[in-house]
Formats: sequence, structure tokens, C-alpha cells
Amino acid sequence: MGGWLKTTLIGALLATAAAYAVVAQERPAGFAADGYLGGAVPDAGVFIPPPPALGSPADVVDISAYERTRSLQGGRRWEMAAKDAVISPAMVLEDFSCALGVKLDPANAPKLLGLMSRMGRDVGASVEGGKAKYRRPRPFVRIPGPICYGKPEEIGRSWSYPSGHSTWGWSAALILAEIVPERASQILARGRAYGESRVVCGVHYVSDVEAGRTNGAGLVAALHTSPAFQADVAAARAEIAALRRSTPAPEAAQCAALDAASSSTPW
Repeated sequence: MGGWLKTTLIGALLATAAAYAVVAQERPAGFAADGYLGGAVPDAGVFIPPPPALGSPADVVDISAYERTRSLQGGRRWEMAAKDAVISPAMVLEDFSCALGVKLDPANAPKLLGLMSRMGRDVGASVEGGKAKYRRPRPFVRIPGPICYGKPEEIGRSWSYPSGHSTWGWSAALILAEIVPERASQILARGRAYGESRVVCGVHYVSDVEAGRTNGAGLVAALHTSPAFQADVAAARAEIAALRRSTPAPEAAQCAALDAASSSTPW
């Protein structure tokens, strides 16, 4: 890891010009006009602790995971991570279809789509405070290496901690596990792998992903105070229950490949 401090300082200078920028991939298209919580969204800048200090044991773990996962470029797990990078309410339906055991799309699951679309607004709001407060450069800015999607010069202008993608994926997994509790284990495993894809991509550290999960858990707890959210969860539960009785399961080979790619932590 020679020269990491120099690259860190360079990365920090490059990132400072866009302190409050968040790339499009962290704020996906397809959101509803409003979230559920309005000004009551939990602020990651208040309850998420700071990222690991430079040179600390946790920082060493972060760097090691980033460096080790560069070797995954071009493989199946890399391809999965690139696909997971494209986040939108519609993609949640596809990404979690295997875990749910039913093939979902915007046409057959409009209530779940609407729930995820509205919840996504709250996800975006929840990460802004943490990113602006901690201003952590992304790993590939600190130590140059390949990333699985997008233009490095654009993604590198936004902050790394906490991970917005991980907040999104873990929030979705927690909500889906509530909607289909008999598939909770599979759903949560997919949510875990979804966050790990950010490390595989090279755009987040392990600690960014862990902070995103904590942020997502806090957000979902707050969402349950919203009567509108509770009503939409109930409607989505009825919708998915009906689909599971009438709609074919996703292709078995596709789900097996997804399970194999995400069966273990990739670093």
C-alpha cells in the first residue's frame, strides 16, 4: 500500500470541489414525487459514526478488500456487481425476484413498485448528511484501479460514506422480508450481496457498506411510523401473495447462477 497517503490527499483535493455532489447512480431515476417521512428522515450525519481513521486496523481491512476484489474484474461476480449498480424501483423487482421466488416486473407488481419508488426518496435524503459531513473519497480515487461501471471522473466527484446503494439495498431487503417472511432468509442474503457488490465495483469500502446497512435499518424503523407506509406495505403483501399463487418462479438456472455468485463474501 505504498503511496496511499499521497493518493488519499490528492483524492481529497479532487473531491472537495464537489463536496455535496451525489452521482446519478446514488440517486436513481423512478422516484415518486415525495417520500414517506418528509423532514423526519433519520440523518446519517448524526447517528452513523465516522469512517475508519487513516491507517487504523479497520482502514487496513478496507484497503485490503478493495485491492483483493480488483482481481474479480471480468468474472461473474463482477458482472453481477455492475448490474446491481443500476438502481431504480423497477430494478428492485428484478433483483429480488429469485429471492422472493416469483418473477416480478412493473406490470405485475405496481403496488410494490410504488412502495419502492416512494421509499427511494427517503433513502436519498437519509444519506446526504453523512456524505456531506464525512466527505470520504472513494477507494479508486485513493488507490487507482478498475471500477465496474460508469466514468471514474464523474463517480469520483461524490463521497463514499455511507453507501447510498447499500442503504437502498438493505432497506429494500428489510421491507421485502416483512412482506414475504417465509422467504426472509433468501431476501436478506440477496440484500447482503447487493451491498457487497459496491466493494466488488471498487466504488465503496467495506465500512461504507456496513454504514449503509446501519443507515438502512434506521430508515426502515422510522418508515414504520408512517401510516401511509404501513398501508402500502399491506397492499404490497397482498399483491405479492397473489402473484406467488399465480405467477411462475424465475428461471431456475438464472437463480442458481445468482446464488453461486453471491454465496460468500468476495474478499
